[in-house]
Amino acid sequence: MANLVKGNFEIKWGANELYDISEISLDYSQDSNDYSTVQGQSYTIEGAIKASATLTLLKSDVESLAVVLPQYYVPNGSTMSSGETVTGADGAIDVMAASCDTAPTYNDLDIISCGAPGDVFRLKNARTIIDSMEFADNSVRTVSGKFVGEAAPGVGNIQFFKEGSL
Repeated sequence: MANLVKGNFEIKWGANELYDISEISLDYSQDSNDYSTVQGQSYTIEGAIKASATLTLLKSDVESLAVVLPQYYVPNGSTMSSGETVTGADGAIDVMAASCDTAPTYNDLDIISCGAPGDVFRLKNARTIIDSMEFADNSVRTVSGKFVGEAAPGVGNIQFFKEGSL
């Protein structure tokens, strides 16, 4: 008999465990082309897969954002794009458009169900971008980070497996 995959969910991006996630949304699409023959048959050929996961972070302080958005992190003693020097121990986040010097960080995003062993949903080789920001109900600032899966050629974009079985 099939089992439901239930939370509480543990979320990991590479070696980093992510906490205080208020929402997870997944986007999945696959290109396809339809071909018709002169004999009246129709074929659908599936192609490239596109997958991403958006996580809404309740904690949007510099320390939390630096884990999810390392490309925007500026450490203590470094200079912001506007010229100021960062003097805070936690560093700062400086969001600006990508340039030739911008190098995305890639990790697998694992969403692991409760249970022993848990069921794992894995988005392979994901990089992050900011999806949205909000001051929810005028009481808390949230930042939604989008994890864009960019698996290598010949590697699955999404994987499902039991924790510890790979």
